[in-house]
Amino acid sequence: MKLRGLERADSTISLYISAVKQFVTFCGKKNINKINTEDFDNFTRKLLKNKVKSGTLKTLKFGINFGFNEILHSGINISSMPTPSTPRLRKEYFEKKELLKFFSVIDNVKHRAIMELMYSAGLDLTDLINIKITDIKSDKKLIHIRNSKNEIVRDSYLSPTTLENLREYFVLFKPKTYLFEGQQIGRPISERNIQTIFKNALKSSGINKEISTKSLKISHIKHLAEDGIPINNILQNLKIDNGDTIKSYMELCYPIAKYNTSPIDTLKLEYDDFSFFDTTELEHLLTKVKDKQERDYLLEGIKCFKANALRAGVIFLWSAAVYKIQKKCMDKKLGFVNSELKKIYPKAKDIKVIDDFEYIKDEFLLDLACNIKVLDKTIKEELKNTCLDLRNKCSHPGNYKPKGQKIKAYVEDIIGMLYE
Repeated sequence: MKLRGLERADSTISLYISAVKQFVTFCGKKNINKINTEDFDNFTRKLLKNKVKSGTLKTLKFGINFGFNEILHSGINISSMPTPSTPRLRKEYFEKKELLKFFSVIDNVKHRAIMELMYSAGLDLTDLINIKITDIKSDKKLIHIRNSKNEIVRDSYLSPTTLENLREYFVLFKPKTYLFEGQQIGRPISERNIQTIFKNALKSSGINKEISTKSLKISHIKHLAEDGIPINNILQNLKIDNGDTIKSYMELCYPIAKYNTSPIDTLKLEYDDFSFFDTTELEHLLTKVKDKQERDYLLEGIKCFKANALRAGVIFLWSAAVYKIQKKCMDKKLGFVNSELKKIYPKAKDIKVIDDFEYIKDEFLLDLACNIKVLDKTIKEELKNTCLDLRNKCSHPGNYKPKGQKIKAYVEDIIGMLYE
């Protein structure tokens, strides 16, 4: 109970209890209240003789100290047990391609939902098993994360992709209380069960790395940093405030490297204040687009928006929109397409493959798409007068810098008119 009051993880509690049991077993039938420092020293010598690993020694030492000195007040001197520092291990994480492969081999909807949620929201095992159905706030796009005392300690972002996967899982499995339940209805799934799911998927994926469920959270942090989110924002959202932990993540996300530059070289440059543009809807859209070239345009646009390169983002998103319209035109009979194109642009060469559209101005393409019933007139006019106009302003040299609200409306128009 005292350990739970201190909010120790279930895994830590189990290790401490195991440590006390091992020590009591070593002491034989001796009254637990009479166990002393001499018994501990003898126990230590046995462990050292058996060459027990330093990590195990540390767990035993802390567990016995807590049980006998913190609870029973036995006054055992534990200094005889050495606890050499464990060599610092490199934090292992999934590369993005590896993670896609990892998820793809998980056929069970529940198992895949568990693994994807841990990565998506940056969750530890204890975070996941304590989530209740009522903690999923789909309207606000967030998840309440609780500790072992059932207290909400932070909120995590709920991505549209994750929400869609959770809905599929919920329909099939119908949990009652906790989001992920074990065989006993109304009780959370066990940590051991989740670890087994992870190990099986890792084996099936053929990824040969020394990684664990913790690697999903590490990958979450690493990939957000790669996508342009400042590491201090990421760690604050995850409520990570330990100095050593922050340092280790800084080293992971930003490896120390030599540089050949000086701030004086950019001293005269003027920069606008950096502001984040919400790319949530675009990222959700990306999961539904199958065409590789169209996905590449969208992905480039998302990266630009995240980096506050708004004009570049506008251009790449427009490229995705134009490519999508071109594909729709190619679905029509080419004889009909070319005859209508000649009415708009008599000098146009016949369209035979989609690459032939590169010689057609965007405004002509929009008129053509309207004439052959790919776009209705209202959408065509809106695309031409609003979206294409903004794209032209962003692509031509000048001082024009679109504001966030203008970009937001532009993105909503493109998605609403071409993707819904």
